[in-house]
Amino acid sequence: MQQYIEDTYEDEEGNSTSIESIVSSNPLSEESECGERHRWQEKFEPRAVNSSVYAPIFCQSDTPYNNLADHTLMSLGYKAPDEWPELKRQARVAKPNLYELLSEIVQKDRKTNAVITIAQSSLQVHLIVLQCFSGLFCDLGNDTVNVELPAEWVTPRAFRLIYDWMIADAPLLSRLGLLEVLRAASFLRIPQLERQCEHCLAHGITEESAVLLYLEARLLRMERAHRPLLQRVGRFFLTLVASQEFLQLPMHALWLLLSSNSIGVNTELEVFMAAVRWLNFQWPKRRLIIAQLISCVRFALVPPWLLIRLHDRHIRSIELKRIISQPEVLQQLHDGIGYTTTRLCYGSDRDAFMLHLERTGMQPPEQRNWIYDRECSYHHRLHCQISDEFPYEAFIGYLSWLQTQHGNYWQSLEPVDVSEVCLCCQTAAKELKETFHI
Repeated sequence: MQQYIEDTYEDEEGNSTSIESIVSSNPLSEESECGERHRWQEKFEPRAVNSSVYAPIFCQSDTPYNNLADHTLMSLGYKAPDEWPELKRQARVAKPNLYELLSEIVQKDRKTNAVITIAQSSLQVHLIVLQCFSGLFCDLGNDTVNVELPAEWVTPRAFRLIYDWMIADAPLLSRLGLLEVLRAASFLRIPQLERQCEHCLAHGITEESAVLLYLEARLLRMERAHRPLLQRVGRFFLTLVASQEFLQLPMHALWLLLSSNSIGVNTELEVFMAAVRWLNFQWPKRRLIIAQLISCVRFALVPPWLLIRLHDRHIRSIELKRIISQPEVLQQLHDGIGYTTTRLCYGSDRDAFMLHLERTGMQPPEQRNWIYDRECSYHHRLHCQISDEFPYEAFIGYLSWLQTQHGNYWQSLEPVDVSEVCLCCQTAAKELKETFHI
């Protein structure tokens, strides 16, 4: 049968189109380069064609479609650069600093993961902060959530100060609670903080600050470790003697204080009378340690005629008499008289006197920190010719007067040799003139 193909194709609108024109524009025709049927191919396929005779129109190429060998970029020699190329200006994304973010979280107590309990107080903290500084918390491990610390070693105030010290960039320690922090740092094993506390204690703490710090150490049961603070007392000594805290000092602390060269006195008799005041506070309980305490007094610094008058049995003061009458004190007075009289015998021949001390095995007494108070009725300058004794009542009267002065009065005390003008001697000379009508 002869194949029949319509010469024209009529679409839905009645327009006629030549088959040749359709085939020539059909991408799926034999002239097309594509070998895949499309939906519109079926639409324009001649309906009168005998499918058994008619061969579909599509590409039939003798050449394989994909004859390219497969290779990776790596096999072709491409690789990622080791470094970014140097650019004059490289765009960067604004990113907050990690340390600043972590510091803000810690300082504002966000996302805390541990609770520290001390007595009735509790504090939420970041465990990693404590582990950075404390050997104790490092040993506890990361699973620790609740930690209870002993209040006798770590007070709530001390722990708060220590935690603030940890998170601060340039931490400074305050005077308040310094000893509590030191004790807690020792318990928590924070060596950096211990060294900083010890540095603060070693520098800048003298006079009344040293005394108050020592008294605080007694309350914290750290008295023995901080007893040497009393050796920093100078011009504040007589003000301290006038206080109740002086009377409550333990024996070893008082011995250390009275043995110090830095305590400020006008005469060694003030040291002796300070010891008498302390002994009488709990007499006769303190009588057993009288010999040890009086050994701190350097009677060799007192003129011999004053020691002889002190030895007088007719002393009116009961407090002073009960001390001087003790055999141990009498022996100390005799030794002082022997030293001073020998010194006077050698006069200005100091070398001969030092040779005598070497032969006899005697030791010259060390000097004190001699001070002068213009308001004291019995204070004299260094080279005053008048060296009158003063009764124990005069010493107690001066201490009572010191109690009425402002807190910084002790700072007005001046070195004994800063001037030769002695108000006490001037008053005595004036009274002498009035007596004899000179």
